Amino acid sequence: MVDPARSTATSGNPIGPPSPQLATQAQLALSANRLPGGGVDVPGLAASVARIRQDNPQAAGWVEAEIDRNLTPVERGDLARTLEGGTATPPAAANDAGPDPVELGLDLTQLALDITGIIEPTPISDGSNTVISAGRAIGSLFSGDFGEAGGHALNGVLSAAGILPYLGDAAKAGKVGKWAQTVSDAVSAVATNPALRGALEPALRQVKNAVDAIPQGAIDALPGSARDAINRMKGQLDEFFGAGARQADEGVYRGTVRGQTVELRGVDAVSVNYVKRDRAAYQELRNTFDSKVRGDFLRDLAGDPTKVDALRRAGLDQAAIDRIASGRVPQGWQVHHKLPLDDGGTNSFDNLVLIKNDPHHIALTNAQRSLVGDLAVGQSRQVDFPIPRGFVYPPTP
Repeated sequence: MVDPARSTATSGNPIGPPSPQLATQAQLALSANRLPGGGVDVPGLAASVARIRQDNPQAAGWVEAEIDRNLTPVERGDLARTLEGGTATPPAAANDAGPDPVELGLDLTQLALDITGIIEPTPISDGSNTVISAGRAIGSLFSGDFGEAGGHALNGVLSAAGILPYLGDAAKAGKVGKWAQTVSDAVSAVATNPALRGALEPALRQVKNAVDAIPQGAIDALPGSARDAINRMKGQLDEFFGAGARQADEGVYRGTVRGQTVELRGVDAVSVNYVKRDRAAYQELRNTFDSKVRGDFLRDLAGDPTKVDALRRAGLDQAAIDRIASGRVPQGWQVHHKLPLDDGGTNSFDNLVLIKNDPHHIALTNAQRSLVGDLAVGQSRQVDFPIPRGFVYPPTP
């Protein structure tokens, strides 16, 4: 991904901190590529990022950084590889048992002891870590895995060195990259197999407590690569332990239709600095949408087998899909701008969704009127605006 600090304007100067509009643009790209069962369509998101780079190169770095912040470690890595011309991480084979939770748990326990040893004035953590490494090395020797035994033995030597002030901290700094990889592996394992959460969560909590206890001054004093690895770990762990709370209160929007409250699942309330657009600029965008973009968007949906499958899951029959393929809206549906042209919305496909009219589109239209219907041109208001995920809504009937 692009480093936002290197994203510059034509003058060569940084474009400054991200604006609410750029954050919203990132949320739209994510929303357009959310999968109904969770996660994101990485190739689709990569295409969205490529369009952002082309349409708004000066702001691309900030938008990509905001996208990264909302991805899991696995999704982040897959997106980076896809953008660089590689491929996303292939799914595990059906007969692949996946990572050994016992080994991962021991790795995490030793990681927590390693980190604690940085700030602990006694040799307890490093001594415990040395004993664990020695035991794992002996076990690997008996099982015939000599490479694994050597790795555990080296880890034990480094931890033993850690008992000595200064020398130990310097030795551990070389292990920080491995720490970050261990956390990433554990978080990814739980994402792939939620049944592992119960086995790995206590050890991940130990690591989080150890990382959170590191004084900021100690982190700042680390070499750049080690400091970045610590910060990545902090982000991954915050994300892991915050996911349950976020799932509980995100993605359900309550709107009003004909005086009745309706629940719209998979609709996020996104903080938007809504600015009423100049009417001439609005009408130009609207005319382009009506004359060209709507039909192009629908034909794009029908031209992608993956999207056609999603349309079928949303309850659209073959006659409706044939109509979409001809660039026409199926009966009872609308093509909706997630962020309205009335504000800063664009005709980008990421900002469009094929949405069922009643009650879903009606509820969103009513919400827009109640939130910003009284604004005059040029006036603005910070609002939590309802934005549906994906390119078809609702994703199931």
